[in-house]
Formats: sequence, structure tokens, C-alpha cells
Amino acid sequence: MKKRIRTHTNPLNIRQRITDVSLDALARDYLAVDLDIGFGRGRFMSSYANRHPNRFVVGIEVRKQMVMAFKDRYSIENCLPIWGAAAICMEDAIPDASLSRVFIFHPDPWFKKRHHKRRVLNDHLLNLIREKMVPGGRLYVSTDVTELHNDMLNLCENYGNLEFVTDDLFWQTDYATHWSMFAENEQRPQHFLTVQFKETL
Repeated sequence: MKKRIRTHTNPLNIRQRITDVSLDALARDYLAVDLDIGFGRGRFMSSYANRHPNRFVVGIEVRKQMVMAFKDRYSIENCLPIWGAAAICMEDAIPDASLSRVFIFHPDPWFKKRHHKRRVLNDHLLNLIREKMVPGGRLYVSTDVTELHNDMLNLCENYGNLEFVTDDLFWQTDYATHWSMFAENEQRPQHFLTVQFKETL
């Protein structure tokens, strides 16, 4: 069995702006645009993009070596990997009201309380996702860390304008990640959240 190793990168240290991406031009011929935040080794993003050639998938990753590895390994026409911090990339490269789905799978847990500010999902990111979502767009979140799941669940519950979706078939048809493979092998319980913003219903 492969050893499970998490390599943390502090997203607060990444401040470069995104100036060379025109998503309107890249995605104009596709039916929908989706965003994978923290795509890691790219297992999900590559399979999802190949399975849905009519959707354009943007991936954001804070670990530059993962972005370079993805580009070396894959050449997928409807997939754009970007190196950077999620919030900055969304502000610079994602037009308002353009995203149909946003994925955050197995984000770094940052267990120590003083490091919780480094967690990717927070009020600021939820605000950005709401701005970038099309009406009816959905946010998909997964983790096998119960403490992190509870914190993200509380964040979404306290955000105030989110509706939880309990019958989304996505988890049975499209979901497969590098970290979910480890969770299955180690028989760790996985937690899933699907939410919509109420004003986009």
C-alpha cells in the first residue's frame, strides 16, 4: 500500500496576479464552465474533462510542481490548469456568473487552530463563488477528515444563503480523486457536501 503523505503549501504566500487568461475566449464554444480548486495530481480533473467534452474545466493548484506535472502528463483541449491561490485566480481569471460547478476535494486540513486561516474554504471564497456562479450552480466539497468536514459544514450552515442538496448523482457518477483512493484503501469514512446559493435557484 502506498504511504499517505500530505505536502502542504501555505496559500497565503502566493500573491501573483493572473493576467494572461481570457476565459471568455477559451470557453466560448462550451456549454458550461467548471472549476476544480486544488486539483492535486489531476486524477479527477482529467477524467472529468475527458468524460464531459462539452464542458470547459479550469483547475487551480497552489503547488507549482503539480501544475507542471499535469501539463507534462496531459493534453486535454477542454482543460486549463493554473498555478496560484484560489481567491486571486478567481478574482483575476473567472468572469462573474460564469461557473456551473465548483469542486473542492480533500483540501489540506491545516489541523492547528492558528493555521485555520490557511484553509481554502472560508467566507471570502464563498462570496467569490457566489459571484462567479451561474443561476443554479453547485459547489461540491469532500474530505475524509471528520474535523474538517464538521468545520466546513458549520461554515456553510452559518453562511446564511446556502441550500444543501442531498440527492445529487454526481457523487455516484463522476467523483474519483487521488485522495479518495487512499480513503477507500484505508477504509476511512468520506464526507460529502453539495450546496447551492439560494438566490441562484
